[in-house]
Formats: sequence, structure tokens, C-alpha cells
Amino acid sequence: MRNLELVQCHRIQGIPELKHTSCISVDCDTGRVYLATDDGSVVCLDPQAQQVQWHISLVEQGYLTVGDSTGHIIDIQHLPDQMSVCMATSNGDVLLYNTVVFELECVGSVASGLTSMTWSPDQELVVLTTGADTIILMTKEFDPVIETTMNPEEFGEQKPITVGWGKKETQFHGSEGKQAATKKAEEVKPALPWDDLKVRVSWRGDGQYFVVSAVNQQSGARKLRTWNRECVLQFTSEDVNGLEQALCWKPSGSVIASSQRLPHQHDIVFFEKNGLRHGEFTLPFDKMQVKVNEVSWNSESSVLAVLLQDLPQTVAETSSDGKESEVTPKSYIQLWTVGNYHWYLKQSLHFPACHDEKIVAMHWDPEHAYRLHVVCQGGQYLQYTWSWATNCSVGQDSLDNANVAVIDGKQVLITPFRRMVVPPPMAAYSLQLAGPVNQVLFAPPLHSNDIATLMEDGRIAFYRARDDTDGDSVDGSIKLMAAGGNGFKVRVKPPVFKGVYSIVDDSGKDFTHEYPLHLHHFCWMQPDTIVAASTDAGGAGTTLYHMTIKDEEKQLAIRSQDTIFGEVFRICSHHSTGRLAIQLADGSVVDTDNQPITQLPQPCVHMAMCTIGGQDVVLGLTERYRFYVNDTEVASDCTSFLVHDEFLLLTTHSHTCRAISLNTSLNDLYSLSQGKSVSVDETIRRVERGSRIVTAVPDHTKLILQMPRGNLETIHPRPLVLSAVKKLLDKLEFQKAFDILQRHRISMNIICDHNPKTFLETLDIMVTQLDSANNLNLFLADLKEEDVTETMYSAAYRGVARDSKTVYKSNKVDVICDAVRESIQRVDAGKFFLSTLTTHVKKNTPELETALQKIQMLRDNPSGLDGAPSADEALKYILYLVDVNQLFDVALGTYDFSLVIMVAEKSQKDPKEYLPFLNHLQRLETNYQCYSIDRHLKRYSKALQHIAKCPNQFIECLALVREHKLYSQAMDLFPKGSVHFKEIVNAYAEYLTEKQHTSEAALMYTLCDQWEQALELYKLSGHWQQAFCMAGKLGFQQDQIAQLANSIAVYLINHSRRTEAANVLLEYTNNVEEAIVTLIAEQQWDEALRVMHKYNRTDFVETNLKPALTESFSMHIASLENYTTVFERHKSRLAVVRQLKEQARLEMLEGDVNDTNADLYSDTSSMTGSVTSSRSGMTGSVTSSRSGYSAYTAYSSSTAKIAGRSSKNRRKAERKKHSLREGSALEDVALLEALGTIIRNVDNLKGDVGKLLSALVLHGYRPQALQLQRLLGDTLKMMEKSIPEIWQPEMENFPMFGQSFGPQSTSAAIAAAAINQGGARKLPSPDDIAIFVPPKISKDETWKMHVLDTR
Repeated sequence: MRNLELVQCHRIQGIPELKHTSCISVDCDTGRVYLATDDGSVVCLDPQAQQVQWHISLVEQGYLTVGDSTGHIIDIQHLPDQMSVCMATSNGDVLLYNTVVFELECVGSVASGLTSMTWSPDQELVVLTTGADTIILMTKEFDPVIETTMNPEEFGEQKPITVGWGKKETQFHGSEGKQAATKKAEEVKPALPWDDLKVRVSWRGDGQYFVVSAVNQQSGARKLRTWNRECVLQFTSEDVNGLEQALCWKPSGSVIASSQRLPHQHDIVFFEKNGLRHGEFTLPFDKMQVKVNEVSWNSESSVLAVLLQDLPQTVAETSSDGKESEVTPKSYIQLWTVGNYHWYLKQSLHFPACHDEKIVAMHWDPEHAYRLHVVCQGGQYLQYTWSWATNCSVGQDSLDNANVAVIDGKQVLITPFRRMVVPPPMAAYSLQLAGPVNQVLFAPPLHSNDIATLMEDGRIAFYRARDDTDGDSVDGSIKLMAAGGNGFKVRVKPPVFKGVYSIVDDSGKDFTHEYPLHLHHFCWMQPDTIVAASTDAGGAGTTLYHMTIKDEEKQLAIRSQDTIFGEVFRICSHHSTGRLAIQLADGSVVDTDNQPITQLPQPCVHMAMCTIGGQDVVLGLTERYRFYVNDTEVASDCTSFLVHDEFLLLTTHSHTCRAISLNTSLNDLYSLSQGKSVSVDETIRRVERGSRIVTAVPDHTKLILQMPRGNLETIHPRPLVLSAVKKLLDKLEFQKAFDILQRHRISMNIICDHNPKTFLETLDIMVTQLDSANNLNLFLADLKEEDVTETMYSAAYRGVARDSKTVYKSNKVDVICDAVRESIQRVDAGKFFLSTLTTHVKKNTPELETALQKIQMLRDNPSGLDGAPSADEALKYILYLVDVNQLFDVALGTYDFSLVIMVAEKSQKDPKEYLPFLNHLQRLETNYQCYSIDRHLKRYSKALQHIAKCPNQFIECLALVREHKLYSQAMDLFPKGSVHFKEIVNAYAEYLTEKQHTSEAALMYTLCDQWEQALELYKLSGHWQQAFCMAGKLGFQQDQIAQLANSIAVYLINHSRRTEAANVLLEYTNNVEEAIVTLIAEQQWDEALRVMHKYNRTDFVETNLKPALTESFSMHIASLENYTTVFERHKSRLAVVRQLKEQARLEMLEGDVNDTNADLYSDTSSMTGSVTSSRSGMTGSVTSSRSGYSAYTAYSSSTAKIAGRSSKNRRKAERKKHSLREGSALEDVALLEALGTIIRNVDNLKGDVGKLLSALVLHGYRPQALQLQRLLGDTLKMMEKSIPEIWQPEMENFPMFGQSFGPQSTSAAIAAAAINQGGARKLPSPDDIAIFVPPKISKDETWKMHVLDTR
């Protein structure tokens, strides 16, 4: 549904060398045009410079003779590879003229003369036809390949084979009937009198075949013959009466175009390569009005140009001699396109009946598919360039009908897509005009249904939108098609014809159109103003005419003129502001005052203005599918675009339709062209291959697409649907919004998530508007906890503050269900009774019991609610929402057997299944009945409560407790101290013992007076205080208590609780010696001294205490020295690893690294020159009787899960993750981890060293204490000084994870950085992050002794 619109028009006149041109060729590289004239001259014309570059006369060169009417140039062809122009003369000479050195050369001659010359598309071969009716095939070096007769008698190599199956008289003849068998063949008629009898040759686009149209000397009729590339005849067409001279093979290779005159019409006909007919279309002229001189396809095979001329006529002049003279004929150029097997006349150029205006040559540009070169008899050169455009109305509200106009000769096909979608070639109605139409205009908004059509004679026909005062009568110039009529209801209101307006100048005279399409680029910018442009002589500038529409005079009066400094390429206006934007041929965009607006990088054949992000911008789309917003390329594969109410719609070569909000910031929009991961698309929808946008209905959701084959498809893009829904919800039109959501299967949650506060406040309005329990039930059934404006429809709410969490808290479904139920009670509880049930069932914890109770109330009191359904209907409805078995169980759980029976009767259950069960239950005692029901429903807590009330069923109660682990609940149901309570507690203790919860089991045994079992479990759990309490209750003697104390002390010592063991030994066994030894082993120096002096055992000072002090001193010295050694070694190695890593990174940046090994230099690897040794494990550790100190306790730690591995393999992988082996992938990370562990271990020594220093000084080891204090202090200072060197500031952006760590980063920033990476890397664990955070050394100095500070 596209039309051809003129984008450029060049006119050159006043050059005498161009007069009487006969043929033309174009240089596809420079754009120069080469023309041959009847007087034997060849002219080189530069259209840009508008001057002749050179010309050469073959008469002067001696190849043609002055006054010889038989000698002339028959064809010319520019040869880019040879930088020459090839010319052929009727005398038989083939000439080459070098356009660089300007030398003319005769490369061959044919004695019989030449009648045509045609080069193959690849210019490797040339076909010459001679005056002897032969064909000569030559190479581009003019070496003959073959010469053969042009009119052979045989059919060709591909002659059909007859197998002799019956005669023609016995064959089926279709609709012609049996008479066709006896019908005589039509006599072959000679060529028409006005046929020029010249030979025509045309190549197929791939150069594999060529077709020759020639007049047979015997029959005098034209016939087509198809030859292959080797000049071997393949096919010969049937005899076709009325076949004319025009011939052109479609470049795509499908058909061959020619023309045929029939007794009643004049057709353009098509042939297949085998010579058989393949369709036609009729020219819009009388049968004897015109003749077809030429037909020509453009390079894309999309447009067929037809050159026509009036048939010669004679009239008697009133001169004295009474002789008759020939009238100069008119010339026509028509551009035809095809879609859905219908041929459309898109452009008509009518040249007046003037000798100088007669068209003598027409040629499509080989480079620009829609550029046509035209030369007239008087030397006038015209160059027209068209582009495709969709003419649609530009309204922005619901009053606009979304009209689309399709030009088809004298009629314009109109389809209002708001009212109906009519596939082409049909339409809703057509406008019947007096002459062919070249352009269609639609009025600006508020009058966007008004139409203007520009006819070929320069006049404009106006139509206005029909209103209520015009009645239903349809003007004769409007033909109803798919819109109705002829007895059918008219579904649209066709426009009203206002009249045909002429363009007049400021003096009131008709504007003079000097050549076809003199005025072009018409734009209806204001309701009463139309602008048009005309190219100034010389092409340096353009005149812009502002014309006022005068309805009374039926005129367009030119009120002002503006000069535009450049050649106008496109004109458009901003539909909201009316501002005019004029694109020049170089891509610059200016206003009417020549003030620059923007600069498009390339000339754009499609242009529009709109507002994006609050700024007016120019949109442009080139022929090569590059889409620009101002001077920035946004897409490189855009096939079409359209500005909708709130969106910019695009289709792409990737077969998608994209919708970009007009509220998008230009910076975000530009980021698309920079490859940044900023998505401004609200949605990307897949569409059929090759789809293009026709129009989008304003203030609606419909988008019309056209497929390559011509058919239409209507889609409703999600952004347009959501935009319409949002507008309706803002206006509280819930019913319309609901209908759209239901039709397009969009989540109903958007109704309540769009504006939660307003929704809850206007629930009564929504319930009233929906006016149907079914609609309200659909809404309730679709409720979800998620906020769809933040999840599936978040793009439609980008940048909008949301308050759903504030309004709904964390229980959205329950809040809405409760609110809707309250609203129903206010509006009409009976009418929406089923919806009330839905609000109970839909809650997160379904209130099925409440719903059943309401149904029961309805059953008991049917007249209680007006308009309510029956109880049976309500129950049947709720069974659609809930599984029948679940509902049966809920009813059973109410202990109301009448309700159970009611549910069971509406279900598919067999009465034999449930009646015996219910009868059995009804016979039971009440509490036991409830217990049985609860146990059946697996409600064991409730069952326990009921069975506990049955004193005779305690055994069953205890079994229930044991089976379902209900000990805690059972303890609360029986009085403390009762027999049943103790049995429950004893069972609980046995269960806890089985589960290895010994301390709690001991407590339970205590509660049920099982003191011996409690004593054993207290001993096992280390609760020695309670163990001695149980011993007291059991009446243990002194020797038994001592034995118990010794066993407990052994347990405590084995579990590193030596201080408690010492207390037990002192209090319960009086074993002072063992207590002192235990305290010394625990390094509790002060407590050990206290016990020695209390029990007068100071002899232990020399025998045990001092040796332990010296041993502890030696151990700490060795540990600190080991820490220092390992720390220095790791620190030095880390510096080497970092240096190698930086060197490898620089080599990669300089390009010295082979691509195949690039992954070896990943940003997490540590590169080494060679691996000479490997080291792992623990080095230089020193242990004591209490514990061991090592340089570090672990090399790595991670909480990451490795899926699909056993626990053994996972532990192995964790150990290998950060290896200290030299040259390992993460050696630098392992070194960091080890250094951090060393620093923390040394810092943790402060407490033990502080206590040891005091004991050393007290017992005369002051030098040793001084040495230890200095060594620990110096070690801490050395490590603190090394921290900035090891954990460097740039490590905050450590490349291992591509995220920031360190003191400047928060956990939220780290998580956000990981999410922004699109999941390419796994989020590091907290332990991994801690590796890159420098450890902190405590500033606490209380461990030091001032008496040892000698400085």
C-alpha cells in the first residue's frame, strides 16, 4: 500500500548539443549521461554540473556522411571496465571512444550494416543484429563467438516433445467447449502500420538468456525468440497478433514485457522465457489513442516504465494550398507497479503536443533504482528520482480514521483502518478523478480526514470529511467498494467532494507548469496552507511556495515564496506544532528561513518530525535501512517506522517490530547505536519476514503491517495495548480496560497494580462497571502476589514511582479480596454472591470453610439475598475453583454432616464410598468422632486435642503422639505430675535420646523423676552441675560422688574444659595436685598460683609452673619467627606474581599475544616464566601441649556450591580453588588469603602473650618477657606497614570478579555490579570477597607491660 513520491527533479535545457537525441547510456560510477543524436554526435552530459563535458561528431571523424538519412547511431553503451563508450552505427561500424584519453577507435565493421547492439548485464558479451537478419555474438574484446540467422525455422532446443496421445479434436478445451476443436487458427497479421520495424534485444538480469523481437520478412509479423548465452536458440513464441515493438526482460528473470493491441483494448503483456503468455494489464487509453514506444524495468524489477505517444493524426489546415499537415503527438511516461497480482499506475508524466517536448529517449539509472533519465526532442534533459512512501492520515485522536491512500491511475483507493481492514487490491472506496494522480495529501490534525490529490496537470482535487449535515448520499466521484453499497449497509462515511482547485500566482493567473512535476514535494502543513517546491534553473536552489486554499474561488493562491539554498529532498511538518522541516540533498535539515535544524548523516528518503524526551527531533530512514534520530544512527536494519501517539514503532530486517517510548531520553536512545546495554524497547515482537508498517490507528491498539506479497496483517503490539489500558484506568473506565485485557490475554493484575491507592478507593465504581459476576470472577481468579508493573510489564512503567508495596504491604491478594468483598456488600451482595465466594477461595490461605458456611446459609434462607443464585448453583460454581476432594475434606472438617452431604451430592463421588464412612462417624462419641475426622484429614494436632479428652483412649493417644512427634503439644494437654503427663514426658525423653539430644533428654527424665537416666545423660552431655544434683537426689555416698567427679573431670579435660575440671577435682575429690597440673596445662597461670597458695603447695612452682612458662615462651618465639618468615616469603612472591601478570596484560594490549592463546591471559590468571617448584600445605608449624600455631590455618574458603559433585569431590575442588603452587591460575589470590590469615593469627596472640608476660616477670624471667614483647610488637608493626603494599587501592576493582571490593564498596554496590554483568560471572561468596579486604590489626595495647617498655 505504498506510492511513488518524487524526491528529486533535475531539469537541464538550453544545450543545443542535446537536440534530436536518439539513445542514451549512463555511467553508474560518475553519474554522467552519454547521449547519441540523429546528426551523428555523441555528447557527455554532467547532470550535477549541468553542462556538456565533451562531444564528438562521427561525421567529422568520417564514420557517417552528412545528408545520408540511412546512416545514424543505433545505440551506445558506457563500459566502465574499459573506461569507454561503445557506439554502433547503421553503416555497420562498432566504435570505442576512450573517455580518459579521448581517442576514437573502430573495433569492427559489418558490411550489411547493424540494426541493434545490446550488451549483456555483466558486459562480457555483446549481441549485434545485422541488416542481413543475422545475430552476431561477440566478447567484450570484440572477438566473434558465433553468427547465426535471426529468424530460423525451427522452434529451438527446448521444443516440446509430442508423444502422440490423441488428436487435438479429442482433447479437453476448458471453457471454450467443443467448438474449440473445430475452430480454425487465426490468420497471422503483419506488424501494425506505426511499428518502427526495428529489432529489439533484451537480456535477462543474470545474463544467461536474451530475447529478440523482430519482424519476420515473410509473414511481416513480430515474433519473440529466446537464445541462451552461447547464442543457441531455445524457444520461439507463438504467433501473437497485434504484438508491438516494445520489449524488456525483467531483471529478476520472471517475465518479458511487451505490448499488444487488441480490437477492443491496448495491453501490456508478459511472456515467459518459453514464449508463452503470462498475464497482462490494460492501458488507460482508448484502443486507438496511443502507441507504446518502449517499456523498461528498473534495476530492482519493481517498477515498469512505459513510454507512450499519441498515434499520428492529420488535420486540414486553413491555408491556401489546402494541404494537410501532421499534428505533433503528445508523449507520456507511466510508472506501473504490481501487488497482489494487480497492476497500479503510480505516476503519470504528460508532455505537451509540442515538437520540442516530444520524448525521444528514456533510461533507468543502473545505480539508483528509482531514478529515470528523460530526454526530449528539443534537447531538454529531465532526471526524476522517486522513492516509496505510504500516504496515511496523521491525526492523533479517535476522530482520525487512519486513512491510507493508494494511487492507481485516475482513482485513489482509500481504506479507513479504524473502521475496517480491507486487503489490497480492494479498498473501502475509491476517489474517481478526471486525470491520473501523482500524489495524495492528508490535512494536519483536527482535519486529518480531509484529502487532497495532485493530478498530472498540476490541479488538486479536495475532499473533506463528511459530517452529520451532509446526509447519506454519495457523490458520483466516489465509488463504494468493500465499504458496502449496492443494497448493502455502508460501513464508513465517505468524504465529500469539494472540487478541483487550480494553482494561481499572486496576480490571479494560472501557474505555468513548465514541465511535468514542475511543482513537487507538496505538504499540507496547516488547515488552509499547502507548500510545494520547484527546483530553480541550474539546480543550485529551490523555491518554496506557500499556497492558501480558497474554497470559494476553487483556487490555491500563492501568497509567498521562500528561496531554499539547496536542492530539496524531503519536506515534512511536526504534526503537533506545525513546524516545517526541509531536508536538502546533502542530508542537512533546515527551516523555511534556511536556519539549520540538524544534519542527517545521509539523505533519507523517509523523514518525520516528532518529540522524543521533550525535544523536537528529526527522524530519517535511508534506502539502505539506516535509521537516524537527528545526526545519530539508532538502527542499521530498519525497514520502516511510524510515529504513534506515545511510541516510535520500527520494523527491522531481523523480522521484529520494536516500540520505543517517546518519553525516552535521547541519551538512552543514542546509546543503542553505541552498543551499550541500555534497553529502551518496551517490547520486541516477532513479525513475518519482510513486514512493513502501513499505519497505526491513533488512540487505539491496531498496527497494520503489509507482507512482501501484498497481504495485510493486523497486530496489537503489547506497548500500544498497555498504553491504552493505562489511559482507560486513569479515566476509571474499568469495563473498557477489562475488555482489552481479556481480548489480548493480558494479566488482570494490571488493574489493581496500575494505581493501587486509587484502585482501592474506587472499587465500587469498578464493581458497578463490570456489572457481571463472571467478569469480576475472572479478575479475582487472575490475582497474583507479584506486582506486574515491576515484573512482566515493567517496561511500560519505567521511571514511574510505584507504591504497591506501601498500599498492599506483603499480602496483596488477601487485601484485594477483602476489599472487593466489602465493595460487593455495598453494591449488590446478591448479584455478586459468586464473586463473594471467589474472594474467600482466592486468598493465600483459602477460606473454604467460610465459603461453605455462606452456601449453607443461602440454602437455609434462599430469599435472604435478592438476585443471588441458588445454593446448588453456588456449590456447583465453587467446585470449579476447588478440587472436589479438597472441598469434601473441608466440609468434613467442620464436623457438620449436613454440609458434608451437600458437597458430596454435587460431586462425582459414589455414595457407596462416603455413606458408610459417614454413618460410622456419626455413631461415635463426640470427642472421639472429632478425633477420627481430624485423623482422617491428617490434622493431627487437632486430633490430639480431641483424643486427650477421651480418658479411656490414652493408649491410642500415646501412639498418636509417638507416631507424629506431638510431644510438646501433649505435655500442655495433661496436668503436670499426673501419670499420663509422666508417661508422655518419658516417651519424649526416649525420643530425644534416640535423636542424640542428650541434654534435653536428661531434662525430660528429670521431669518424670527418672533420675538415674537423667544422671547418665547429664554426664554424657557435660552438664556436670546437674549431674551432681541428680547424685544428691539419688543419695550418693562420698566415695560414689568422688568416683563421679573423677569421671566428669576426665570428660572435661578431654573436651578442653580444664578450668572446670580443676574446679570439680578441688570441690568433690580434694585432689589438689591434679587440679594444679590441669590449670598449668590450660595456661591459667594466675589461677594455678592461687590454688597453690590456698592449699600450701608452692612446691609446684619449681616443679611444674616454671618449666611450663619457659616452654610456652619458646613456643611463642618459634611461632612468631615462623610467621615472620612465611609472611616475608609470601609477600615477595606476591610482588613477583603481580609483576608477571602486569607484563602479560601489557603484551596482550600491544597485540603480541597469539589469539589462540588469548584465554591463557585471562584477567584472573597469574603468569610465570616457568614452574620450578610447587609448595602447598603448612610450613614450619610448631605445636605445644595445648594447641599448635601455624602460619595459616587454611589456604581457601568458599561457600559456592558445585552442582553435580559428591561431597568428596567438592572438598577436593575447594582445596584446589586457591592453590599456593607457583604458576597456578589463582596463585595471587591464594597468597592474599594466606597473608591475611597470618596477620589475623598474629593479632590473636595478644591475649595469651599478655598473660604469659605477667607470669614470666613474676617468676624472674624478665629478659625473656622483654624479648617476647618486643618480638610480637615488631612483628605487628611490620605487618601493619605491609598492609597498604599488599592490599593496593586499585584492588577495589579486582578483575577476578569484575566488581568493586574494599572499604569504598558496599554489599549493595557489589551485588548490583554482579547483576549488571548479565549473569556472565557467578556472584562471589562472602569468603571470596573477604580475601580482597585488608585485615585490620587491633589497636588494643593492654597486653603490653609498661615495666618491659625500656624505650
